[in-house]
Formats: sequence, C-alpha cells, structure tokens
Amino acid sequence: MKVLPTARILLVDSQMERRQATRLALAALGVGAVSEAASVDEVADPAVHGLADVLVVQVDDPQDAPANPFRFGAGIPAVLIAEVPAQLLVRAAGRAGYDAALGAPLAPRLLYRRIGSVLQRARRLARPASAATVQPADLATAD
Repeated sequence: MKVLPTARILLVDSQMERRQATRLALAALGVGAVSEAASVDEVADPAVHGLADVLVVQVDDPQDAPANPFRFGAGIPAVLIAEVPAQLLVRAAGRAGYDAALGAPLAPRLLYRRIGSVLQRARRLARPASAATVQPADLATAD
C-alpha cells in the first residue's frame, strides 16, 4: 500500500513487550514511523503536534479499551486490537469510537493491511469534494 511507508502510527498498549513486538513487526513490513505510548492519557492531540496519522490501541479486554479521544477533533483513524470473539470486539470498538477492530493474536501483515485501509478511507473522506456538478436546470436559458 502506498500510504504506509510515510504513515506515522501511534501504538498504545500498556504491555511493553507486546507493544515493542508490534512496533518491530510493523517496521519490518516497511511502515514509516511508529511511536509508542503506554496509555492514551500520555499523548496530547497527535494531529496538532504532527505525531500520528493513525492510532492503534491494543488491550486485553475491549470493555476496558479507552474511548478513541481523537475521533472528533483530530479525525485520526483508530484501530482496536483485543483477544476476544469477533462479534464482541466489533461492538466494543464501535461503542468506543474506533474505525476498525482486529482479534488477537494477529499476523502483522493483517494489521498492516487494516492500517492501510483505515488511512485510505480517512484520506478519501478528508479530500475536498470536486467541483460542483452542473444540474440540467443550470443549463437552461431564460427566454
């Protein structure tokens, strides 16, 4: 995916070993830059400071997942990762404001692809609408 070599990912996970393993796996796949944090509270608005293009939060229990703090102001897409059945994970991710959810354990390639898809979707939504379309009524001339 073209967007990932330049992507800045903020990886949030309270477990240092798991966070580092995920960072190394993403780096091996060619992701631009991965920043780490133990909790969402440690990070100021990453869009304002230019720290991240996407947020990846990994938790043990999705019921304990922090709400996506950047959903409304910054518009940064977010991915939630947890080791629970898919239906529970999708519901919890939706309630907490995440754009995508993945079950753990996961293959790094799957996370790479999901990050790419949420980035592309976010960029597509942020792109300004093209020129206004011409309506047939606009083409009619007055007699």
